[in-house]
Amino acid sequence: MAAEANAGSEIVVTGSRIARPTLNSPIPVTTVTQADLTRTGAVVIGDVLNDLPSLRSTYSQANSTQFIGTAGINLLDLRGLGPSRTLVLVNGRRHITGSTGEFLVDTNTIPTDLIDRVDIVTGGSSAVYGSDAMAGVVNFVLKRNFDGVSLNAQSGIADRGNRGTYRLSGTFGTNFAEGRGNIALGLEYNQADLLTYTDRPGLTGAYDGRNQFQRVATNASGQPQRTFLTGVRSFGYDNGGNFIAYNGGNLLGCGGGVAAACRANGAPRVFGFGSNGQLSEYNYGNDFRPVGSNNNQNGSGATLTDTGTLDPSLKRYVANLIGHYDVSEAFKPFFEAKFVRVESFAQSSGTFNQGGSQGTDAEGETYLGGGVPIAFDNAFLNPQAAATIRSLLPAGSEYFRLNRNNTDLGTRDEADRRDTYRIVVGAEGTFNNDWKYDFSINYGEFRTKSKFYNNQFQSRFYNAIDAVRNGAGQIVCRINQATVVDPSCAPLNILGGGRASQAALNYINTTSTSRGKATEFDVTGNIVGDSSQLFELPGGPVRFAVGGEYRRETAFSAYDDTIKGGDTFFNVIPDFRPPAFAVKEAYGEIEIPLLKDISFAKELTINAAGRVADYKGSTGTVYAYNFGGIYAPINDIKFRVNYSRSVRAPTLGDLYASNSQDFPQLDDPCDVNFITTGRSTRAANCAAAGVPAGFINSTARAGSTEILSGGNPNLQAEKSRSWTYGAIFQPSFLPGFALTVDYYDIKINKVINAVDAQTILDACYDAPTLTNQFCSLINPRQANGLFARPALLQSTVNFAALKAKGIDFDASYNRRFGADTKAAVRVVGTWVRDRTDFPYLDEPSRPDRVKGELGDPIWNVNASVDLTHKNFTIGYQVRYIGRQSITDWEAQHDTNGVPALNPNYADVVYYPKVFYHAVRASVDVDKRFTLYGGVDNLTDKKPPYGLLGNGDGDAIYDNIGRAMYIGASVKL
Repeated sequence: MAAEANAGSEIVVTGSRIARPTLNSPIPVTTVTQADLTRTGAVVIGDVLNDLPSLRSTYSQANSTQFIGTAGINLLDLRGLGPSRTLVLVNGRRHITGSTGEFLVDTNTIPTDLIDRVDIVTGGSSAVYGSDAMAGVVNFVLKRNFDGVSLNAQSGIADRGNRGTYRLSGTFGTNFAEGRGNIALGLEYNQADLLTYTDRPGLTGAYDGRNQFQRVATNASGQPQRTFLTGVRSFGYDNGGNFIAYNGGNLLGCGGGVAAACRANGAPRVFGFGSNGQLSEYNYGNDFRPVGSNNNQNGSGATLTDTGTLDPSLKRYVANLIGHYDVSEAFKPFFEAKFVRVESFAQSSGTFNQGGSQGTDAEGETYLGGGVPIAFDNAFLNPQAAATIRSLLPAGSEYFRLNRNNTDLGTRDEADRRDTYRIVVGAEGTFNNDWKYDFSINYGEFRTKSKFYNNQFQSRFYNAIDAVRNGAGQIVCRINQATVVDPSCAPLNILGGGRASQAALNYINTTSTSRGKATEFDVTGNIVGDSSQLFELPGGPVRFAVGGEYRRETAFSAYDDTIKGGDTFFNVIPDFRPPAFAVKEAYGEIEIPLLKDISFAKELTINAAGRVADYKGSTGTVYAYNFGGIYAPINDIKFRVNYSRSVRAPTLGDLYASNSQDFPQLDDPCDVNFITTGRSTRAANCAAAGVPAGFINSTARAGSTEILSGGNPNLQAEKSRSWTYGAIFQPSFLPGFALTVDYYDIKINKVINAVDAQTILDACYDAPTLTNQFCSLINPRQANGLFARPALLQSTVNFAALKAKGIDFDASYNRRFGADTKAAVRVVGTWVRDRTDFPYLDEPSRPDRVKGELGDPIWNVNASVDLTHKNFTIGYQVRYIGRQSITDWEAQHDTNGVPALNPNYADVVYYPKVFYHAVRASVDVDKRFTLYGGVDNLTDKKPPYGLLGNGDGDAIYDNIGRAMYIGASVKL
């Protein structure tokens, strides 16, 4: 039989190097067992952990596709303070990153079947473990002395017949040399199939139009500006291309053009190209352009959700080998070795084109994402369409702008392969009778390769769409009309969907690539002992731990020459070649038991720890420390308190990331739709910046805005202070019951963060004047008020602070009813009292409330019940997520003495509270063979109000729907 040895041995609880029982720790620890991690049909443990109340779904499978090269990554984020502020360990040691230049552990690299438990410390622990433990520590503790064979096979599928999941695993271990040695091998294969927008049309509106909060009124109307609608489509994009009869560059207004180009509501007429190349006027449906939106309801236009990924595909191959041999009590060498390959695939949108001024010159201006200039002598433009368009443009116009969602030219798909290698060798033992030591050398290497399909060559695209007839009457690229300049140029027909030839697609598209590498070399040594041979206090011997660590990290990443050259639709991303990161550290920890087993003091123990770290570079020498204690007046109750001073050094990416392009969706504060939704200074600052009254930034409204983002080599280390106060209840009159309640209070100063582009814009124009550091990051606007290209520099800075306060509780009850029946109940939850950012460097006391916004609910609770009778177990699990604001909290609520900035934002204020239910059953056929199965999201709950469950905040919701699974396990 497979078995776990040492069941009664001392446990080294995460948060301390000194061994102690979990419920006697002065630092709050939530422990999750392997059984907890595998009680649902999920094959990705990171997603299971992200569902815990103290963790935020900042990087789940569903929203890992938000950024280039991150599809399939799972990161952990305690308190929503950022993944970089949660330190992830394996057996108390550092682990190689899953992202080049950062110190972020991808939980997909952790071997599931070898996990014994996961300890989650919800408070700063830099003094014990070093940098990054600002919000806390997640420590994966692997099994030791595994003897036997354990096999598992599982398959699952959503009830709509897709998002199949598969899991095969085997753990093989043996004791040898009369139990002095052990070696164990864990092998795993996991697969989760791709889930696209078209797989969930009822959720995404892929075919019929989006489901979303839609602007339906202007700010000045005094009415709710938005309401939830279905069937929403975009005028500005069309899968076959469209012509919008505007003049002057504003897609929402007709401008000073031909009177016939304008509808009665003041918006320009729109004409779409069909698959036969014919031009016809749109069905306008409910036209929202007069209120400042580029959308309609139940009309023509693109849904923009007919391509895209809800959840990427994932394949995971894991081989993990661990072993030890006890030569003597004083010398017990051990090792850990692993190889993990993770492959992911995600579908994105196609390229797109929109906007730009109509003109009378022979060639229209071309720029990334801008509308395609189509000359009237284009060989694919039929006479009927040409005549209609000419009649709606000013006399003398030689071209028009084609707005297009290029799904038929190929979706921009991403395939990532990540290989992780790690080996730990070391020794541990006992000396001086009862003192213990451990020493280890830890080397990890991470390699990544990515492919980006259908990345469009911009120069070739514009060559190909400019199609004319040569002297022989053949349709050719204009550059080859008289003299063949580029023999490979194939004319591209984009006037209608699905009309492009394969030769043209081959000419304009390419598969781009990137590669990256990171290494980690870490040497640690620890000694743990006590004073029992010299003296003891009334509570027992003084215990201590001392140690040192040296760590060196390197990183490199590069994209291929097509991307670095800047001639593709992809962002321009330079090579990343930072200098090495290195730190030398020393620490000490002490536990002083003052009293024990006396009246009103069954235990009184205080503890403290300190660490000094010397970083290479600008960070220099920093200090971390903590102190606390535990007091038990009676056996049934313990009180604990802990204070931590933690630090986080900037990562290589924070310091040295090269300036690269990015294209976020931005709201221009000076746009008429937003100029009254900020501080009282906004309008005056916009006027001082030269923006005219009543300005409409049609380009920003219609699509993404080009910016630059990069690192900052002058960053300083973050510093935090963290208080936790708690109580542990184990009433003697209720055997099997335990309750922990802990209050946490965390504040982080000098926060290292890339201030997002929207914050830069809002903070610039909401400041007292334009003379502030946010405005200095914005490039001067164009003469017409539109953003420059690029609009601004999004850089990493030490901004003011982050705060998090709340209460965690963890209650469990285990009881037997006779010899054959037992019950296990557990409730884990978090109530958030305060979660606030202070991002405004020029106004460090100005708060930005996060509590209650999307992704950060005030209440979050998980509960489970398992009933076992003889060989049959049935389990039920419920997850509660409290209501959340549909937009920034300050918009619809009076906050910190400031009236609501936009009380009429929408006719709805909150996303509703949600319950997710799951059931599971298992039967032990015999002592070796178990069958199990279950249903997740039993009621098939969808994300509310059109959310897709794949964004930064809305990944807190399930977007797969009801899913079933079945599996079997064998132990030999």
